[in-house]
Amino acid sequence: MGACWHAHCARAAAPRRMGCLEFPGSCSRSVAWDCGHGHLGNQHRHLLPGMAMAVARPAATRKLKAYYELTKPGITLAVALSMAAGYLLGLPEGIRGVGQHGGHFLLTLLGTVLVSGGSGALNHFAEWTTDQLMPRTRRRPIASGLLSPRQGLAWGIVLCTAGLAVLLFVDFLVLLLATLTVVLYIVVYTPMKRRSATALYLGAVPGALPAAGGWIAASGPDWGALLVFAVLYLWQLPHFLALAWLYRKDYEQAGFPVLSLGELGKQRVGRQLVLASVGLGIAGGVLGAYLRASLLFILGSLFLAALLLGLALWFVRNPSFTTARQVLHGAYVYLFGFVALSGVARL
Repeated sequence: MGACWHAHCARAAAPRRMGCLEFPGSCSRSVAWDCGHGHLGNQHRHLLPGMAMAVARPAATRKLKAYYELTKPGITLAVALSMAAGYLLGLPEGIRGVGQHGGHFLLTLLGTVLVSGGSGALNHFAEWTTDQLMPRTRRRPIASGLLSPRQGLAWGIVLCTAGLAVLLFVDFLVLLLATLTVVLYIVVYTPMKRRSATALYLGAVPGALPAAGGWIAASGPDWGALLVFAVLYLWQLPHFLALAWLYRKDYEQAGFPVLSLGELGKQRVGRQLVLASVGLGIAGGVLGAYLRASLLFILGSLFLAALLLGLALWFVRNPSFTTARQVLHGAYVYLFGFVALSGVARL
């Protein structure tokens, strides 16, 4: 059968005459690519000039996109926003001080983004076998085979190392917090979530540390850093719980412990959503009082928490895919709103 296939390839790749010009066979490009296992070389002797490069270009683009996807851009954006919020809140001059501290802010942002992206790549490496078991994740770069586990590991190490090197020029304590973030996320949380559904409460810690790091980078360690950490920690609980509810069947299929699918599980998720939303309102109010923040910041924080609480109560009354997704969207609205309010807190 193999001989027949190669014979067919040879016949298909044979040039056909059209007048006085010769053109490659209709499947020469696919033969050169598929039979050559994706490698460019002598297989492309039948291709017209420039065709080999045209074939290689999409493959290179896919690889670049895969490396980008390894950084978990959505999570990295959330981390960057939370760090920026912490930094803005920590500046004594508020947003008016960004111009004076612009270089320092950009260094902090760059280091944070690199560490977050590297942590995402390391998470892809650590979970690629379980990613293959879930429809939502089986197309990820390593799980799909587009990149090898070794490539994912190397990319993660390079990004984390570069990010930590940048943060060394920002503040040593910020560097330590970033290192702790990577360790908690990759070494502790990632394996723990395969054994316990309560791992999400630990997973929220590395997610909230960048906000505290932003505050410390701007004004040093004090109670404000802890309050910013508390706000971002509580924000992640509705986010995590909504995701766990939306994709609970995927998690079960891959063997991850998930909250019960029965009525007790619905009540438990709903109760925790409500408690986290109430906690957000309290933490935001305390942070505003500590900062002696503007009335706009305090009222805005309370409004965002009330909005999330309303969505949580909607889920309690009607646990469904739709209401869980609305809670997830509400969590994103809270994050973007909180970052915006951070700029006007000290005005």
